[in-house]
Amino acid sequence: MMVTPLDIGALKEFNAIFAMLFVFVTVYAILQSLEWFKEKKVAAGLIAFTLSFMTLYSTVVMKTITLMAPWFVLFIIFITLIMLGFMMLGTDMKKITELLYSGEFNIGILLFSFLLVIMVGSLSYVWTEETGGFEKLLEKNVTAAGERVEITFWQTIFHPKFLGLVLVLLIAAFTIKYMTDGG
Repeated sequence: MMVTPLDIGALKEFNAIFAMLFVFVTVYAILQSLEWFKEKKVAAGLIAFTLSFMTLYSTVVMKTITLMAPWFVLFIIFITLIMLGFMMLGTDMKKITELLYSGEFNIGILLFSFLLVIMVGSLSYVWTEETGGFEKLLEKNVTAAGERVEITFWQTIFHPKFLGLVLVLLIAAFTIKYMTDGG
């Protein structure tokens, strides 16, 4: 085996530390953005440390963070390159910031939904890998005739009752949004 300067295989041993740091930094940043924790940095740090330490006890959480962290990095690099592209074309950073905060194009919601897809996708992949998915969860998936019925993730997602629930929640969300816009 030949050693190369770009060999980062040894870093896989530090996955637990990287996941713990990721949770610590993320939780601390979120708590610091809340008004109540602005002056209570020690409490925010203690809560963040406790939650990050608790991630070491769950293999599902560790594997999920390990799987989604590279996608987060790729997402941030992609967004940074898009912003640099706009800046190279002459758009001021202040205009880009105003566009993100204006809500006119709902770019913030779009970016948040991409991050949510990354998190949910990583979690569902790891959960299915670790627990065996719905088949292990629903051991009694037998019909009245006694034959075994396989229940998959996609059958659940595209079930008419689930799709109806999603439709009702979307209608409720848009109704609340338009009722509170004030005009």
